Amino acid sequence: MRILEINKFYNAKRGADKQFLDVIDLLEKDGHQVAAFSMWQTDNKPSIWSKYFLSSVGYGDAFSFWQKIGGVFRMFYSLEAKRKINAIMDDFKPEIVHIHNIYHQMSPAILFEIKKRNIPIVMTVHDFKIINPNHSLRLNGKAYERCANKKYYQCFLDKAIKNSYAKSFLASAEMYWHGWLGTYEKNIDLYIAPSQFTKSILIKWGIEEGKIFVLPHFISTSNNEDEKQNIYFATEKFAIYPGKISKEKGVDLLCDVFKDIKGMKLYLAGEIEEGFEIPTNANIRHLGFLNAAQLRRYLESAKCVVSGSQLPETFGLIALEALSNGKPFIGFNVGAYGEIIENSVDGAIVENQTEFISAIEEIAQDKKIFNQNDIKSHAEKYSETQYLKKMMNILTAQTDKEKYQQILKDPSGVDTSVEICYDIKS
Repeated sequence: MRILEINKFYNAKRGADKQFLDVIDLLEKDGHQVAAFSMWQTDNKPSIWSKYFLSSVGYGDAFSFWQKIGGVFRMFYSLEAKRKINAIMDDFKPEIVHIHNIYHQMSPAILFEIKKRNIPIVMTVHDFKIINPNHSLRLNGKAYERCANKKYYQCFLDKAIKNSYAKSFLASAEMYWHGWLGTYEKNIDLYIAPSQFTKSILIKWGIEEGKIFVLPHFISTSNNEDEKQNIYFATEKFAIYPGKISKEKGVDLLCDVFKDIKGMKLYLAGEIEEGFEIPTNANIRHLGFLNAAQLRRYLESAKCVVSGSQLPETFGLIALEALSNGKPFIGFNVGAYGEIIENSVDGAIVENQTEFISAIEEIAQDKKIFNQNDIKSHAEKYSETQYLKKMMNILTAQTDKEKYQQILKDPSGVDTSVEICYDIKS
């Protein structure tokens, strides 16, 4: 199958972007022809398709004034995006398009160009930007639903984007613009939700249930054998957090949890974002950004993997990373974590900071011992093989409308529909 994969970033610094690249690798290993459409950045992975990548725009301090202006216009429309998406489609001639995060930098307007050619579009949902200007659905540490029923103006009134009226106004205007155009509603044929939690949120906010299939992410095994040759042997007990280091991701809570823990350090593996300041504390060590091989070296020696996030996570790749390495995961009872982690078997899903501290102290003092083999065995259902089989049946159903209609007619709900979809190719 000829598949065009689209995501705004072409590096593995964030979970969604790493999953995008892993999907490309997996499809290519299975013999499919895959093209990539993304945005050019200096830290991109090499790609033969980079000549079609969009010019770099952004909104942070690292971008110039004109790049920021370009980013604002691209939220609504982009002639460059229109020209280049058509160029890559002329060259590659995809049978189906699989999109990930395309907001802002990629311009959702590309969806209309794809649909003009009657090419099916499948979207994996990595956050909640398609339903709310505030993609995290949280504000000031609390659930944020004031934009429900398309009341996007609330985002502006509440300064829900980085505590800024200007940024919140743009995000609200973007939602109204693409809602008026029907950018997502008219063009996306199917949404892939990585968890039941994500599916329930999408339905609650108005996405048609029959267009949502649940397919969890998978564990990539690429280069694992080479990586294991360089195991990091720790001289101290430590928990590791691999991810974006920011207040949004709850790293401030993690630092607070570990500041007085006896016999257990906190290793932070990731880039600092949004001006976050790591407190000076003997229990906290910043490793910087680690590539896959480097991260695996630390994971092999860690006592557990932790997350302080209280966001409604659509899946929780960090929890999957823990399972694949046989390490217990400790995190708050938010989002989809509870679908991945079984309490007392794969780790601990806690309700508050007191429970978090207690769980860490039990591990530090060897009062709670987890079976590494049991944890790894629970990761098997997230294998590349399982994901590939299910994904290909979903994509096959999209390119064969008769089969897809059979799926939609099934009255027993999305989950059963997925099973029927899986059986198409078998």
